[in-house]
Amino acid sequence: MQSNQNNMEIKTIKQTKNPFMKREELTLEITSESVPSTSEVISKLGKDEALTVIKKINTNFGRQTFLTEVVVYDNIEARKKIETIPQKIRKKMAAEEKAAAEEAKKKADAEIKEADAAAEAAKQEAEAPVAEENPVEEVKDEEKGSAPTDNKDKSVRVTE
Repeated sequence: MQSNQNNMEIKTIKQTKNPFMKREELTLEITSESVPSTSEVISKLGKDEALTVIKKINTNFGRQTFLTEVVVYDNIEARKKIETIPQKIRKKMAAEEKAAAEEAKKKADAEIKEADAAAEAAKQEAEAPVAEENPVEEVKDEEKGSAPTDNKDKSVRVTE
């Protein structure tokens, strides 16, 4: 595809400014070995992708020249106001937004559960050291006073 973009030549046939629709309308003649993609045309023009719309790319069979209609809007608001989005794409965008909202909700719920679990663990830790301090010290006192023996016999259970 890179070689296609390098071999592409663009000639501006017609260029008009449409102040009522806040856009510039271009008719281009592109000479290329294969049909150029919309992204190739936009990058070759050097216009902003968010503001540029390729209306159509036409050719006659067997020719390497393509007539292209391009519209470049002044701002994003003008493009959103004038350009329509096909229903199929609108439904896909709505489904993606819904999925993203559900994902954000799941993450928020997970964070809340983690925070609750951390608070519960902190609460248990705050209560636990008071109850566990004495048994741990008793084990240490027993080990200090006695001779080294088998550790299997010395097992201490701490229950709460």
